[in-house]
Amino acid sequence: MRVGLVGCGYWGRNILRDLKALGCEVDVADPGSAYPIAGARRLVADLAELADDLDGYVVATPAPTHAEVITALAARGKPIFCEKPLTTDAASARTLANTFGGQLFVMHKWAYHGGVQALAALAQDGELGPVQGVFTRRLQWGKPAAKADAVWELAVHDLTIIQAILGQLPPVVAARAVLRGDEMEGIVATLGRLPFAHLEVGAHWPGTERKVRVAFRDGLAMLDDPLADHIAVVRGAAPAGERHEPETLERRPIDTEWPLIKELRVFVKHLGGGPPPPTDAHAGAEIVAALQSLRQAAGAAR
Repeated sequence: MRVGLVGCGYWGRNILRDLKALGCEVDVADPGSAYPIAGARRLVADLAELADDLDGYVVATPAPTHAEVITALAARGKPIFCEKPLTTDAASARTLANTFGGQLFVMHKWAYHGGVQALAALAQDGELGPVQGVFTRRLQWGKPAAKADAVWELAVHDLTIIQAILGQLPPVVAARAVLRGDEMEGIVATLGRLPFAHLEVGAHWPGTERKVRVAFRDGLAMLDDPLADHIAVVRGAAPAGERHEPETLERRPIDTEWPLIKELRVFVKHLGGGPPPPTDAHAGAEIVAALQSLRQAAGAAR
């Protein structure tokens, strides 16, 4: 397959690496990356210079440029895989999804994580009863994207996880932001009632935490490390009047392949006639709308 990659910066170089590992020839359009670009079949400064023989496109430019880039590429009639978030406002995301829905997909890598997929399977099969709540925590020190605050850059992942487990995103009930000047450095929010979701993200937290816990009627399931090779499952409720770790904690193996190469493999297979990626533009637009609602509930202008 021949793929056009638009944008090859901090994350785009990882996309280039994995597309090459999947056997693709990759043409890169980037006006001047700060990172080395090695392995491209051809390097051009503008997407208009990309060759006409490409089978599809991956967009890895800054989020505020996505709508313009997607609109320009869509005229070529080939599938497009866009990095998250789809855009930075709900109206443009809906327009793109409604206009290019069958052609456009979003790279929400956490939907492809083996642990998240295992938690979603538990929610769907009812083994532990219905879901009561989903708890996510994503804390770190700093963020790579200078043009996006912590909510746009981090909460998008947690909303993806919640969407994958619950099958939809509940409405925002409450949100509180951690601010530095006018910029959000973190947010704590609750979505829905039953099932509900509680998320906490922050970019001003020494160390790194990535946790997903799902409370079911008849037990708990947890992914407490994104690099873990298992999820943990606990059945029943904690006994009253006691305080100790559960005696029966089951560790279930999960797929540990990196989510980025998994989602790119799905897209490449689609270019060859396979099924489309499950993370379509409408799901991406739903996440953008939720991000905007979170920010507004926390007092941001947009």
